[in-house]
Amino acid sequence: MCPHLSSEVTAVINETLKAVDSKSAVGRIFFYLVKAVDCLNHNILLSKLQFYGVNGKAKSWFESYVNNTCMRVQISDEELNQTSFSAWEKITDGVPQGSVLGPFVFLIYVSDLPKTVNDKTVPKFFADDTSVIVKSPNSKDFQTNMVAAFNCVNKWFKVNLLPINVDRTHYIQFKAKNKPTLDINIVCNDNLITTLPNIKFLGIYVYDSINWSCHIEYIIPKLSSACYIIRSIKPFMSLITLKTLLFLS
Repeated sequence: MCPHLSSEVTAVINETLKAVDSKSAVGRIFFYLVKAVDCLNHNILLSKLQFYGVNGKAKSWFESYVNNTCMRVQISDEELNQTSFSAWEKITDGVPQGSVLGPFVFLIYVSDLPKTVNDKTVPKFFADDTSVIVKSPNSKDFQTNMVAAFNCVNKWFKVNLLPINVDRTHYIQFKAKNKPTLDINIVCNDNLITTLPNIKFLGIYVYDSINWSCHIEYIIPKLSSACYIIRSIKPFMSLITLKTLLFLS
């Protein structure tokens, strides 16, 4: 795991543990965006850049990066040896897939989202992973704040033309072991947002009781496979190469 991911996961776990230790109710809502980087509206992005003071040549560079790009669809029939093309259409949303600039542009796009939630809610962003942490001193306020946090963030997504996948958007309620889970009714487009006992966050499986059993079960097969590979090629590889392969696996 890279240092940035590791520090982000550590910060979230520490913040959660402090809340649980202080007897506060704490949970996290994980929003799954539908092709987030592909849905960034160019006009909204450029207006936000201008609001943040990006003008002159820098603004012109961003405009050239996202504007005046077109696409069309090609359909080929090998049996008839024919090729058909659709009409050219202007691209009004998204940035190039796999680009270094894509995650950075996304963070600019969502940088005003924290202003839409109250002080009981802490939004977290990493690339296109968006989630909010909700903490409350008692269970009643926690239920209210969880629903309010979801509605505020979901409204922001709609205004900024970022659709969420309701079926893959979940929340997790962190709690001490053997403590019952609160019944929280979060609804989006007539669909109930479900809670999960564990969830994968930046490559780490986090359990609602904040133990690592689920993640240990996940990595044991990977470690076993890596150890087998290392043992098999050890006589033929240098130590540096072995360490590199172990890291990559």
